[in-house]
Amino acid sequence: MPRLPIAAAAATRVTMDGRDFLAFGGCNYLGLANHPDVLSAAFHGLQTFGLSTTASRETTGNTTSHELLEFELASYIAQEACILTAEGYTANFAACQGLANCIGVALLDAHAHRSIRNAAVSAGMQVFEYEHLNPESAAWLIQQHHDAGVAIMTDSVFAADGAIAPLPDLLRLLPKSRSALLVDDCHGFCVLGEGGRGAINHFALDDPRVLLTTTLAKGLGCYGGAVLGRRALISRVREVAAVYRSSTPIPPAIAESCRAALAVIRRESSLVPTLRRNIDLMRTELASLGIPLPPSGIPIFTFALSSESVMQRVHDHVHAQGILAPLISYPGGPAERYFRVVVNAAHTPEDIRRLSSALSEALAGTPRHADLLPT
Repeated sequence: MPRLPIAAAAATRVTMDGRDFLAFGGCNYLGLANHPDVLSAAFHGLQTFGLSTTASRETTGNTTSHELLEFELASYIAQEACILTAEGYTANFAACQGLANCIGVALLDAHAHRSIRNAAVSAGMQVFEYEHLNPESAAWLIQQHHDAGVAIMTDSVFAADGAIAPLPDLLRLLPKSRSALLVDDCHGFCVLGEGGRGAINHFALDDPRVLLTTTLAKGLGCYGGAVLGRRALISRVREVAAVYRSSTPIPPAIAESCRAALAVIRRESSLVPTLRRNIDLMRTELASLGIPLPPSGIPIFTFALSSESVMQRVHDHVHAQGILAPLISYPGGPAERYFRVVVNAAHTPEDIRRLSSALSEALAGTPRHADLLPT
């Protein structure tokens, strides 16, 4: 899929080449990237702080906006402490740099986001993969390497297929000392758990070995990253993580927009339930077309068809109807190229049915199940 020439964007619409499209892409799960309170907070932050702190937070680049956001994020996810990073990708680097003094081996889900692998390697850990979503595979590796200190590292929700990691089963495998479970919750935060509090809440995990990373660019619709966990772990990250100490933080205006987005979630209690209703409706519509479904409660729908030509034909038909249903190449999906359709809280039932109708038309004359590949 070539880079899209997006000229303007709203929560459910984009403009490309002078045309408006109903959009089912990206990761703006609650539609907050376009919420007026979030945009207003960013504007106010620009007026107050300017565009950038121009320095690292441990020199002269710290602001009360950054500190308040850390406190509010930790409070919302029920973690003791939080530290901000420039983006979700670097949150994993900061987390691994904080763990590296006692953890020598990183055990990665085979489909883990590439940032986790890059972070573990950069921190000097030995990296081994266990089979996707398979705790037994991870258990065998722990037996081989526990003396070096081990961390299991995984996405909570996998972006390419919508699978949910078996976090309680993975946590039970770990030794009581010199171990950690690093959970990249980029696609679980604002989606799973009570009020969108994420995977840790969803599984009711409360364990000092859990270290959480997330982005602020998906569920919150803003920008930046965060590492959350017990106070001692987060203090260690602050002390030793060069990717944090030696970089300029997110602009204070963005920190203010993140705070506003969190406030919207707290205030507008219907947001997450609306997302979940839209997910359920999308599941119903796609199931009627014979399209494979992700686990319940996940807004990411990935599927592949039997050939490149069939997928291109379906894509082109839907595109001609003014709908963006992305056909992408990205690691971890059901095929080299596949559709990745995402529903968010701002979509209406009419939007979802319009997509379903366009897909149904495009698939007409195509064997309903034979063309679909299993995910």
